Amino acid sequence: MKLAYVTAKFPFWPGEQFFEPEIRSLGKLAEVVVIPIRACGAESYYAGLGTDAVAGRLFDARVAWRALGECVRDPVRVASALGAILFGKASLRARIVNLAVFPKALAVAYEIRRRGIEHIHAQWLTTPATVAYVASRLTGVRFSLSGHSHDVFADNLLAEKVARATFVRVVSERNRRDLSARLPDELAGRCHVVHLGVDVPGEIAEPAARVPRILCPARLCAVKGHRYLLASLAALRDRGVEFSCDLAGDGELRGELALEIDRLRLGANVRMLGNVEHRHLLEALVRGDYDLVVLASIEIGDEHEGIPVALMEAMAAGVPPVATRTGSIDELVEAGSGVLVPERDPQTLADALERLVRDGALRRRLGASARRRILSEFETAETTRRLADLLGIASAERALVPSEVA
Repeated sequence: MKLAYVTAKFPFWPGEQFFEPEIRSLGKLAEVVVIPIRACGAESYYAGLGTDAVAGRLFDARVAWRALGECVRDPVRVASALGAILFGKASLRARIVNLAVFPKALAVAYEIRRRGIEHIHAQWLTTPATVAYVASRLTGVRFSLSGHSHDVFADNLLAEKVARATFVRVVSERNRRDLSARLPDELAGRCHVVHLGVDVPGEIAEPAARVPRILCPARLCAVKGHRYLLASLAALRDRGVEFSCDLAGDGELRGELALEIDRLRLGANVRMLGNVEHRHLLEALVRGDYDLVVLASIEIGDEHEGIPVALMEAMAAGVPPVATRTGSIDELVEAGSGVLVPERDPQTLADALERLVRDGALRRRLGASARRRILSEFETAETTRRLADLLGIASAERALVPSEVA
């Protein structure tokens, strides 16, 4: 099968790195062409991806020329597709954004036809799904969608897209419930849970005897709950517990959180690393540089965690997690594979962290269980096989080999 995999910016932007294992694995089963809506440059961030990727801006002369060609080729279908995105059920903001990506969708239709693509799969139910929806209407090529978290709640032609899609893959059971609740009953059956997967390293190092090191791999934004984490770390320090914590990530709250670290006098315990290259962070986890991983995420209206890939990657490396019971995290962290605490509760979070910081044997038990948990349900080869079944390439040669774990 020739498969087009539509993204927002991947692989020309590091922010969607969680798609890399799935795309690489799909490339062993089908001929995959990755088509981002907008590429931040012409150089891929992911060497050895094993698939073709089409670089291109959201709008430029090439996009305009190809869009014009589609208008000349089949003006009736183009007009019908334009009417669908302008007058379908969507918020005003979604209509404006969809109109902005419409020329790109026409250019993608040209690319689908030129390359002989047999199926289109779009990540995110927002504008990537709009592009797939329009390209499918123009070419007659089937399409499917993946929903992740906030995009499930976007008022952007949701029912129209699902009605035309062959299926919708969501990455958690909670997302399936949330999406089904926003659809007519007859469309709910098109929603299927297939987790995003991660690679499981074959060998991992045992952390050295030292002051325990905590990692928080998360964008510096409100939903990640860093303020509550910092409050819990201050409580931990005040209890006389020795530790260090690295905040890996950047975002709009960087300045505010730096001030909060100073106010709480946490400078000796907490480092802000900024954006860390993904492979370097994975290497640090495999080397045993960290003793536990923490996410203090909160829910803000419809905004919440899906199943955080950063948490899966740490667990795959045998690093035990402490996280809040928010979003779909409880579908990942089961009893015995980590510790879950209520959101917005720094003292309970501090209690959980203290327990693991002080008890190395407990960390090792939870870390081993966390690693088994990823192998059983979230390993890339297996999750990709489940997606391949839905895509109709289940009969393809099975070139995927699960990770070998020592």
